[in-house]
Amino acid sequence: YRQTIAAHKLIETPQGNLALLSKECFSNGSIGTVDITYPSSPFFLYYNPELAKALMNFIYEYCEGGGWEKDFAPHDVGQYPLVNGQVYGNNALKYQMPVEECGNMLVMDANVALATGSADFAAEHLELLEGWCTYLIKYGADPEDQLCTDDFAGHLAHNCNLSLKAVMGLQGMAIITDMLGDGEKSAFYRGEAEKMAANWMNTALNADGTSNLAFDQPNTYSMKYNMVWDKVWGTNLFTQEFMDAEIADNMKHFNKYGMPLDSRADYTKSDWLVWVASMASSKEVFEEYIAPLWKAYDESSSRVPMTDWYDTVSGKTVSFQHRTVQGGLFIKLMEKDFTEKCRRILKK
Repeated sequence: YRQTIAAHKLIETPQGNLALLSKECFSNGSIGTVDITYPSSPFFLYYNPELAKALMNFIYEYCEGGGWEKDFAPHDVGQYPLVNGQVYGNNALKYQMPVEECGNMLVMDANVALATGSADFAAEHLELLEGWCTYLIKYGADPEDQLCTDDFAGHLAHNCNLSLKAVMGLQGMAIITDMLGDGEKSAFYRGEAEKMAANWMNTALNADGTSNLAFDQPNTYSMKYNMVWDKVWGTNLFTQEFMDAEIADNMKHFNKYGMPLDSRADYTKSDWLVWVASMASSKEVFEEYIAPLWKAYDESSSRVPMTDWYDTVSGKTVSFQHRTVQGGLFIKLMEKDFTEKCRRILKK
């Protein structure tokens, strides 16, 4: 709780909006890193959705004020303490995360709408959100050689989990437009999400029904943490049976301290591990999936502020510590009431 809040500063923007500026700890100190905000967001959605809005206000102001002119969402808005424009990768195209950040913003805005019972916040930025949907429809089904939030693992083309980010982003927009009373647009975005999800199921799987790390890499695996919103929202793009089967297969790859991020290395991420566990249909399986994470923190010889990137064999930190992404560990607390609220809103 303390760690998630600590690397934020609450200010008022020149436009009079609240801005909860995040600092990307243990990295280059970027402010408002969208793929840091995304994993931290369950914490703020659970405790105070107004702060979830504040995590996005200044990103929208940056984009809509002419500071960002690309057809996809930015990675950040500056390097601490200056909010004066994206700095990541010196803005070179190869270092961008277009599918990642577009999907993140759409999912987070849908979550704000559901948490508050109103899509008015999204309505203020609808043109921008629709532009990001256009990008996802064009490039999200089978992403090119792009970085995702797990950029420490390097570039990966045809990333199955990144494709799920596009699916959920489009579903998020279907929720937003439905709540705004635009049934035609909602049906369009839902249709695009359904098509992309069906394509995913046709191309991401091995013969035994397990899913791969990348569409062109058979007999690999990865944590499909972006799928969690389909369960939380109750949008049924994927079946619970598939999620349960995926979790059961994950458990075959467990090391002493849990599920590796993917088949490339033994390290994992704490936030994503809890997100995948939250896809389970039973509390017992959820607890079984996260038990090695608790064990890692209890037994690790790395005495550092809570790390989110550790080795599942040794339990030692790989890198990263005291980061806001641990807000993602609150997703299971958020899920119970949030899921019921989603279903009530989406049935109207």
